[in-house]
Amino acid sequence: AEEERLEREHFRRIINAFRYYGTNMHERVNRTERQFRSLPDNQQSLLPQFLPHLDKIRKCVDHNQGILQTIVNDCIHMFENKEYGDGRGKVTPASTFDMDKLKSTLKQFVRDWSEEGKPERDSCYQPIISEIVKNFPKERWDFSKVNILVPGAGLGRLAWEIAMLGYACQGNEWSLFMLFSSNFVLNR
Repeated sequence: AEEERLEREHFRRIINAFRYYGTNMHERVNRTERQFRSLPDNQQSLLPQFLPHLDKIRKCVDHNQGILQTIVNDCIHMFENKEYGDGRGKVTPASTFDMDKLKSTLKQFVRDWSEEGKPERDSCYQPIISEIVKNFPKERWDFSKVNILVPGAGLGRLAWEIAMLGYACQGNEWSLFMLFSSNFVLNR
């Protein structure tokens, strides 16, 4: 019972971090704007595009928050026989640790699933994929009978790439930040 309570609390804490992202980031951008506006006019004039840039950041924050809310909506009933609520309760400030984890997860989206992340993805994942293909070539193996485990699967891109080659592949991940996000990207 205590273990289940702690599990529920952890689940809700991570959901809260996803929901708190927009508030947290807007507070940071607003603080940056206040600091900029506190500079003398002659110094502000040296950066004429700074305030429009902050407005672009605000729009990006809103867009990210929309995606994060969709992830939350998708993961509420993610685990069999577990009920963690609807994820619509009061949003409370999340810890710096949880916000850092969430920002890292957003960066992982870029690395694993965007065109901009392809060079890094190729440098990290291609050596692993090449080694798998070398050790289990299609001429000698039925790919569907080769079981590959990807520990620390993150957002699931490496596991997805391996599965797309025809291998039986399973990703393993313990971070709810990554599990919620990979569920969204792989199953939507």
